Amino acid sequence: MFFPMMKNTTTAGRIFIFILLVVFGTVFGSVFASAVMLMCPDSLTDVTGLRVAQICSQVAGFVMPPLFYAVLVKPEPLAYLGFRKMPVWALLGIVAMFTALPFNNLLTEWNEGFTLPETMAGLEEYFRKAQDMADDLMTKFLEVGSIGGLIANILMIAALAAIGEELLFRSVIQPFMIRICRNAFVGILVTSVLFSAMHFEFYGFIPRIVLGIILGYMFYLTGSIWSSMLMHFVNNATIVMLYYLNFNSIIAVDVEKFGSSDNVFVIAGSLLVTVAIFVVCHRLRKRDSRTS
Repeated sequence: MFFPMMKNTTTAGRIFIFILLVVFGTVFGSVFASAVMLMCPDSLTDVTGLRVAQICSQVAGFVMPPLFYAVLVKPEPLAYLGFRKMPVWALLGIVAMFTALPFNNLLTEWNEGFTLPETMAGLEEYFRKAQDMADDLMTKFLEVGSIGGLIANILMIAALAAIGEELLFRSVIQPFMIRICRNAFVGILVTSVLFSAMHFEFYGFIPRIVLGIILGYMFYLTGSIWSSMLMHFVNNATIVMLYYLNFNSIIAVDVEKFGSSDNVFVIAGSLLVTVAIFVVCHRLRKRDSRTS
């Protein structure tokens, strides 16, 4: 049991504290990463330096703010963040991540082909350049030829991203949004929009919202952050592994098209099966609440 310093703070005050922690963490992470690369320029390759910057940013901007916030305002910070036992049926969430692929990849293709009106041509060019830069950076991380590089990517892109982003968005922001919106699904949707916007990738905005909804709803059903963390980890780790296997000619697969289909029945089935999985999970949650 903790004795939080700010347990009597108003809701508005808590939101302000949380935003302040996120801003401070983001700035601190960026400054610290820049300082490390300036102090050790000879010992860092380009990719290693970028990894250091990314890790600093994730830890300071995503992992630490929710932890500090929970300790400051909650008597049981770990329980508040959702660190409680995950029900076995939550593993169906991992299945849902894969069954959703054909439908979500269709949304990806649609989103990538989205064009703005001519009056917004400058903004569209900015979005395209930002997307190209993000894609180039991710390619530098993912195209590795060693087991060490693979492990580093799994830790950074899969594990650390899953921990930090789920703590920030699902553990803290989502409950806030549900209370403000007074509706669970609307709160999950708003959180998912913020989750997607945080990635600053306009041409992956819509499918990432769907990913956020899947992660957010499973956390809402289970009350365990382990469920969405595991799902997030498996999703990212799968991409990392596929890139590694393809880059090293172990398998031949178009990673960008993994799980895609042109068959309308497959796409419709993808959506229906994914929804059915969550209907089953919802019923299992009700069963557990009756027997507890």
